[in-house]
Amino acid sequence: MSALIQAQRWDDSVRVGLLVLFFASWNLPIALQQTALGCLLAFLGYTLWRTRCLPRVPLWQPFLFFFGALLVSTVLSPDPLQSFIGYRKMWLMGGCLAVFVLVRNGREAEKLLIVALWVAGAVAAYGIVQHFTGLDLAKTLVGKESNLDPFWFGRQEGYRVKGLHPSGITYAHALLFPLCLITAWGLSPGLVPRQRLLAGVGWVCMLLALFFSLTRGVWIAYGVSLVMYGLVQGRRAVLAVIGGVAVGGLLFVSAGPGVRERGFSLFDLQANIGRSQIWLANMDMIKERPLTGWGFGNYKQFRETFYQRYPQADTDAHAHNNFLQMWVDAGLLGLAAFLFLVGSIIMTGWRAYTRQRTEPLRSLTLGCWLGLVGFLIGGLTQYNWGDAEVGLVWWATVGLMMRIARLVEETDSRAVSEAAAPLS
Repeated sequence: MSALIQAQRWDDSVRVGLLVLFFASWNLPIALQQTALGCLLAFLGYTLWRTRCLPRVPLWQPFLFFFGALLVSTVLSPDPLQSFIGYRKMWLMGGCLAVFVLVRNGREAEKLLIVALWVAGAVAAYGIVQHFTGLDLAKTLVGKESNLDPFWFGRQEGYRVKGLHPSGITYAHALLFPLCLITAWGLSPGLVPRQRLLAGVGWVCMLLALFFSLTRGVWIAYGVSLVMYGLVQGRRAVLAVIGGVAVGGLLFVSAGPGVRERGFSLFDLQANIGRSQIWLANMDMIKERPLTGWGFGNYKQFRETFYQRYPQADTDAHAHNNFLQMWVDAGLLGLAAFLFLVGSIIMTGWRAYTRQRTEPLRSLTLGCWLGLVGFLIGGLTQYNWGDAEVGLVWWATVGLMMRIARLVEETDSRAVSEAAAPLS
């Protein structure tokens, strides 16, 4: 018996350690992210083997519909084999299942999210240093030359922040999740002054790092998330949101002429013609195969002919829009399945928040939900769903929201049973 108890304690220690490592990796280099996820998935396999049972996963119907639509598109695509090869990228979705199964309770979820926040805050502080000094630890530690971009077309204003990721765009989209989290957590009731001060400092660091990344789509996504926070929380949050907007505006103005010019370029149609040309090229791809698409993973194989019609497109890597990309890849059927899946995820997250009563987990759940919504808003101008560094964080957050929703359901069921017990 003692040996069994000792083995269970060892399993629990490994489980918690791997979860902490995984959540801490959210804003770290992709090699560390994927290593942490790989270890977590290996432990998940070990756990399922020991328990000899499969978990009852929420949202299995939307997931099944989504994968079914992708498979139909693949089979009917011009190159089914190449499309099947592209499915290897979907292993990142395993983070959703791993987090759902391995996180045991609300207190554990709360602590893991706080770990992710502190690491993200430290990386954001490093990002500010990176902007002013050009320090590129991700390259220096592996003996490579820095590839930081001059901040604004060669002007001596510093460098475009990318944190520990390969680009400023990737870093900004990954940063959106902890930024939404720290917003909701920092304004949650019950925090002691020291915690609230630390949250405020972390929020300022993250916001400055976001501005220095020059990623306008995430600026908009976070702005919308901040407004949504005020709408969800009601009257008591209005002053906090107004204050946040005011401070954010001051930081934006003081961040330098490059940041301001980048912001004003949102309203310059000529400056954004490259993006519109990308979308037109992808609309042409959709017109060619509107119902079943070109097959997930086949994009690069068939894009060239369509981009030749739009020479001002500034990149042909992807559609720069999650929904447009899904339509190109899997057709109208795949797009419908994708909308059904993300809609179900958002509704599950909303139920988890509205039925959660314990603070600060309730506020952290709202932060997760805002991060998911912000991710979709950011996906209107960037294919962030296909970015490994960002997609990994998205699926981990989805798994955590499903776990919190399940914990709330179990708590409510126990409460109903206990209330009915005296009557039986």
